[in-house]
Amino acid sequence: MLNDNLREGGRREREMTEGKTKNKENESMPERVCWFQGQSYHKLKRACLQRGKLFKDPLFPPSALSLFYKRAPPPGLTWKRPRELCKDPHLFVDRISTWDLHQGSLGNCWMVAATSCLASEPSLWKKVIPDHVEQEWKPKRPDLYAGIFHFRFWRLGRWTDVVVDDLLPVSEDGTLLFCRSATPREFWSSLLEKAYAKLNGCYEALEGGNTAEALIDFTGGVSEPLCLDREALTLHPDQRRALFQTLAKAHGCKALITCSIRPAEGERVESVLDCGLVRGHAYGITAVRKVRLGKRSLLTGRCSGTSRLGMVRMRNPWGTADFTGPWSQGSQQWKQVGRDEREKMGLIVRDVGEFWMEFEDFCRYFTDVVVCRLVERALLWPNTHWREVRCHGEWVPSPNTTGATPATLLPGRQASNLGKNTAKPGEVNQTPRGDRKEARLGKRRRGGGGEGGGGGGREKVAVAKRGGEKKTKRKEESVKKEGEVDGWWDKHMDKRSRCGGCINHKDTFLHNPQFMFEVQGKEDEVLICLQQEDRRIKRKDGGGANLPIGFEVLRVEVNRLSRVQRVVEQAASSVYMDSRSVALRVTLVPGRYALLPTTFQPRATGRFLLRLFSHSHLRLSELRQELPALSVWQCCLPQSSVVTTVHLRRACGLSQPKQTAPDVYAVICCEDDTIRTRVFKEDGNPEFNMRAIFYRRHPDAHISIKLWSRGLLWDTLLGGARLQTGDSERERSQGIDLQGGQSHSGYQGCIYVETSSSKCLTDL
Repeated sequence: MLNDNLREGGRREREMTEGKTKNKENESMPERVCWFQGQSYHKLKRACLQRGKLFKDPLFPPSALSLFYKRAPPPGLTWKRPRELCKDPHLFVDRISTWDLHQGSLGNCWMVAATSCLASEPSLWKKVIPDHVEQEWKPKRPDLYAGIFHFRFWRLGRWTDVVVDDLLPVSEDGTLLFCRSATPREFWSSLLEKAYAKLNGCYEALEGGNTAEALIDFTGGVSEPLCLDREALTLHPDQRRALFQTLAKAHGCKALITCSIRPAEGERVESVLDCGLVRGHAYGITAVRKVRLGKRSLLTGRCSGTSRLGMVRMRNPWGTADFTGPWSQGSQQWKQVGRDEREKMGLIVRDVGEFWMEFEDFCRYFTDVVVCRLVERALLWPNTHWREVRCHGEWVPSPNTTGATPATLLPGRQASNLGKNTAKPGEVNQTPRGDRKEARLGKRRRGGGGEGGGGGGREKVAVAKRGGEKKTKRKEESVKKEGEVDGWWDKHMDKRSRCGGCINHKDTFLHNPQFMFEVQGKEDEVLICLQQEDRRIKRKDGGGANLPIGFEVLRVEVNRLSRVQRVVEQAASSVYMDSRSVALRVTLVPGRYALLPTTFQPRATGRFLLRLFSHSHLRLSELRQELPALSVWQCCLPQSSVVTTVHLRRACGLSQPKQTAPDVYAVICCEDDTIRTRVFKEDGNPEFNMRAIFYRRHPDAHISIKLWSRGLLWDTLLGGARLQTGDSERERSQGIDLQGGQSHSGYQGCIYVETSSSKCLTDL
């Protein structure tokens, strides 16, 4: 029997390695799964069964190192296995549910709230808890139990398999110290929390987090924070109704939603409001409904009331519902709704941790909502199909930086109004928005909003010198003024560096990783998500602070194949914040775009994942070369000596009297290159707003622009123009009359263009 079990374990291990696990509950699991710290669950379990001993994790031992890094464990703490706590332990009792969880003494309500949301969707928790049937205790087969479990979390684009033993911290009174189930015999939540603590370094590292981070780790989705207090929803009924519809639609599409009350300045975290809600505490939203007020008639079967009231059901991870406001448990308002109506609409309270609230009161009390959309199941919006493309990247310095080391972030310091983290244990970590002028320049086009706070302010940085150099005599001289630091960096930065900071740093901004994508055909809604590597595991060593990150979307030349050398047109910009991820939803017109993920300050390093979601099929690729690669036949021709950009702004006067405006498109020709715009239907004054770039071997040759009218059988020339450009000019604007067209009125219209040229091929 034991040999059969070992053979079964070996088979499952091979299937997991090959990405061919046949368990039905894992069919939707991505093939790419990595083992955390190189530990294979099936290998370790097989070894334990061979030795006849229960697993004891050497990488996360039952000691103080796995618990805390700042404080000592409570007196009388012991580590016990579930069988030492009860006679008949189980991973699940009956079934998993959102009201199984109690937070315990750790300030990680953000993680517990996300876990509660996870439990509401079987397709999600079966990914996080793989092989749950195989991992379950089997009372009739104790020889198959090895005291080992594994869980999976989504980190930077792939699922990470984390192995833990079943030794759990127990307080002096014999109860589990941290997260536990409402049923004493159930241990899935305690073991899941232990695996998450191991992934992040220790239990204490889970204090003071962000619910959005946990939701991403549990689902691989995209978290979109909503700031309710900035919109003054209590004063704007239309905006409040729109928010209710957004939350109802998201919940109907299986999105995971949490909410919290951000403490204002001077307010204490975990202080209690008069209505019983707790500041800085994360609540999970378990239902969004509309209910018809009034009792149902016995004769007609209809409700006598006509008004419909928006309602939200929430759950407290602490397992207690102390909300005492309207529509709380046992309040008089419930008499307005008959019991049959409540049951029909699902308006029931399933345990003491849940409570209902009118949506208007919800908007008055709560300040922040996090909506985690499950993109891999195309649930961003109903009846739509979303496609995902992704690229990994890294912010790195130049490979051979010489001289003084660039300024680095002081430990624990972030931009003054970005990363100022005053979160206390148990607090939901929120980023103040602050003044955005420092974080963004120029006109910005925003979509659904980035995650959380804003992004202004700058920090003071320290200039570190290389080893062997004499330290400065005065301590204050070691911290230079901000302008001096930025000036030094801008002057000495190598173009091969890929950590140039945000767009405020004009001389280094383009020294960031650059990615290119193209929107074709018609305008498209694009969801952009930037996620940095998790740093929480570094908290034990005094680090762990997230970098303030964001991104810029630049519209570039339609034929550009190399890195962008100057900022011409900003199409969109995210906020900059010290969060694991930043998201922005924006509608883009057809064209080619460069996407630059950046840190707020230059010289900050780290890895990141860039994800794009759209209705069309986008191709995302990194721009690595400063100049386009030459083909074989181009290598035999004279080398390019001048680079020229042409910005075709618009045309006017193309319509003929008493005739329908033509379907217009333009063709730009320069030496061997030909660029064609899209067709503007029935438009006598088309706004082309199209840029092209040309690397020219013969600078004296002209550039031709021709405008055509698309016809059913053949196209008609409306007119053309020739551009003569110099070898050194910047943004030269001109209006040129069209000639050579088939116009009967004599006037054929004109075009407005802007050209730039340079002998340095990397200037434009």
